Amino acid sequence: MLFSILMEIFGFIFAGKTIYAIGSCGTEGFKNARKGTNIAAQATGLGIGTKVLKKGVKDVRIKIKGLGPGRMASIKGLQMSGLEIVSITDVTPVPDNGVRPRKQRKL
Repeated sequence: MLFSILMEIFGFIFAGKTIYAIGSCGTEGFKNARKGTNIAAQATGLGIGTKVLKKGVKDVRIKIKGLGPGRMASIKGLQMSGLEIVSITDVTPVPDNGVRPRKQRKL
């Protein structure tokens, strides 16, 4: 079972094809700026973890993508729901050079 976290969207994918569950901070009742907090991420991890436990999944491998305060909180929420975490992988894309800088201002 693979679990991927992208910012505030959680998804459980089985064998790379079947989607077991999808959740976000908005579906847990958080609105606007509160969606980006670590409390929202933990609550979402806890909620989606219990959904997947009801479907019979016990062990998960986590792929986490993106930066923010909810990275570790979401993993903690999954752990609190009763899931056994096998591995955690960071798949955040890293730019080679980034974007082109703005031209200099002329005075």
